Amino acid sequence: MYYCQQCDKEFITYNGFNMHMEHSSAHQDLDYECEFCDRDFGTEQARHQHYVAAYGHHYCGDCRRTFNSEHSLTQHMRSRTHVGTSISCPFCKGNYATASGLTIHLESGTCSSGLNRQKINTMMRQMDKNNVITKPMITMPGYENASNMVATEHAWNGDGYECYLCHREFDRLSGLNNHMRSPVHEQKIYQCPGRGCGREYKALSGLVQHVESESCGVMRFGQVQAGARNGIEPFVGRMISYR
Repeated sequence: MYYCQQCDKEFITYNGFNMHMEHSSAHQDLDYECEFCDRDFGTEQARHQHYVAAYGHHYCGDCRRTFNSEHSLTQHMRSRTHVGTSISCPFCKGNYATASGLTIHLESGTCSSGLNRQKINTMMRQMDKNNVITKPMITMPGYENASNMVATEHAWNGDGYECYLCHREFDRLSGLNNHMRSPVHEQKIYQCPGRGCGREYKALSGLVQHVESESCGVMRFGQVQAGARNGIEPFVGRMISYR
């Protein structure tokens, strides 16, 4: 029998007694504080065990990291750190952790397929005949956003090259055209098909990230990723058929 006189506790085994001496706050300087419930612990390991076991603590036991919210923890658990890069681009074979990562890659215009944001938008409109995830066009085809326009020397106002939409000035014409090609002035052409949601997005990748969050119940995260292993069309088609 092993006895702790300070705590007036008995232990059948030396291992139990030793664990008590190592982890009991009565025998430690309490230098390790829980970020969520303000409890103090004598060792980092004791705090780690508390984080793992405690309900409502946003903690990744594998990485020993805390997060500000359940959403942040969920995003971390769905990152390449934990899910790897199991989704391959069907064109250039680049590897990505999520369907939204693949979509961002294709929208960027860097893929060998030649796809970019504008071409994907056109593809989605062709797939979505009933405007489930795309909004009806309110302008002429090809002019639904500023990225189809090219600024010329006429944009020089005497001080800089001026964007006629937001009046921001640029030192170089190339800078203005890069600004025009960015999503900053695009319409929000995508909409969440979830009932009662109404969230709108400028790019397909934004909608995909929203669906991956499972906040509207359109698809489960795993279903989106499974569909993305065959390209973006399968899971987009499932979103379109949601209603």
